[in-house]
Amino acid sequence: MSEIVSATWWESKLVWRLDLVAFVAAIVVVCRLALEEDLGWVAWVVAGVAVVLLTVTRWPYGALTVLVGMSAMSVFFVEIFGWKARPEHFAAGIVSLAVAVWLLVYKHRIRLEKLDYWVLAYLATNYIGSAFGSSAPSATLRWALLNNLAVLPYFLIRILVQDLRTLRKAVRILLGVGIVESAYGILCYASNHVFGTTVGMAMGQYLRDVAAPYGSLYEPNLFAAYTGCCAVLFLAIYLAQGQRRISSLVCFFIASLATVLSFSRAALLALVVAIGWVAWKSGNPLKGRRNRLAVFAVGFALILMVAILVAATGVGDVLQERFTNLFQQGLEEETTITRLLVIREALQEVPEHPLIGSGTASLQLSFDWTKYFADWTNERAWVGNVVVRILHDTGLLGLTAFLGFLISLWSKTRRALRRSNPQVPMLIGLSAGALLYGISFQSTEGTMLAFCWVHLGLLASAAILMNGPGHNVVMQGEI
Repeated sequence: MSEIVSATWWESKLVWRLDLVAFVAAIVVVCRLALEEDLGWVAWVVAGVAVVLLTVTRWPYGALTVLVGMSAMSVFFVEIFGWKARPEHFAAGIVSLAVAVWLLVYKHRIRLEKLDYWVLAYLATNYIGSAFGSSAPSATLRWALLNNLAVLPYFLIRILVQDLRTLRKAVRILLGVGIVESAYGILCYASNHVFGTTVGMAMGQYLRDVAAPYGSLYEPNLFAAYTGCCAVLFLAIYLAQGQRRISSLVCFFIASLATVLSFSRAALLALVVAIGWVAWKSGNPLKGRRNRLAVFAVGFALILMVAILVAATGVGDVLQERFTNLFQQGLEEETTITRLLVIREALQEVPEHPLIGSGTASLQLSFDWTKYFADWTNERAWVGNVVVRILHDTGLLGLTAFLGFLISLWSKTRRALRRSNPQVPMLIGLSAGALLYGISFQSTEGTMLAFCWVHLGLLASAAILMNGPGHNVVMQGEI
């Protein structure tokens, strides 16, 4: 009896040939699109998928990595219906969705602290001022929403960081992102001087023939504040752990060097003050540990020698000129007078809506640089001083809410610093970073970007966890 071999239809030669033709046609279509069409959206889709996968990986550390990492990429944006959507906005949206699912699935209940309600009140005043005090409500409400997305990481971190173990890892993520950002900025500076590249560099930011790095942040002053904040956090960890963490001293040097190369006067002065704060608050742990003090002295001598070397090069000349101009010219110095002009215009508008303000980022609707500089036709105005900016945009109500948040945060931080807890050095570093931001934001305001609120979220979580029984805003088993 002969054996009959039957083949299914998808194993036939005809189908195989059709598959081959379809494959070749697909290759032709892809090649044509690559040559003639704009496929930039493909990169954004791939990046979006990667961010989503990272968010749900090793929960909650993947989500924390997304929030911290993308908050340090404020220089990038994509136009969406006239909106400048930055990576931090996408990160806030993606992580918010993941957190919402997590809260629903595991039936968690959120309990907020007083300082959290202050932040909510501050956000509310942005919408109130934008809706009722603005000359263009549609524009200012849009900017208020973008500002809300920048503040949202604060609440997400408060929810995700539920214990000290998670807090320690979140701070390590912040330090990792900070050292990468510092190294990237230094690399951009070196590449500009060696090869003449302009990636990550602001040309003529302070002086016409001087370039300053901004890395992946919005501009050099904010880059300096960010790297300086990471520097003092590394220093606090090193002073607590000494020889066991020489790497912290090396990272402190790298981050400090990045701050110096930014040529930001406010950030450099703030870095000096923050370092003094860390040294003062870390005094007790150093008593009786002369070996650590000796290591710190050696590290400080090394940094001093490098600083002298830098001072003998062009970097030192630029820094000397920056500070000399300020001392000799005073308020007539170019960058100073432009900031003061904007502040004066903002203060003149405050009486129009003293309680609710004129709306988020509303000064750019009325300010015209051509009144002072005829060739500044396309320049937008922004208020560099954080206090004046909040007062102008949100009025006395918004400023009161913001100051109430800072006072509540400082109160909890102060109580936590008095406790005997092995995590006190971390809290010292985070509080020193907040102090540095507070000083540097008097000349270059950064509270409308997410990196500031990421740091404040970590500081608030640290202060609350070290004051309480060990839990944060999320309580398990309750709904």
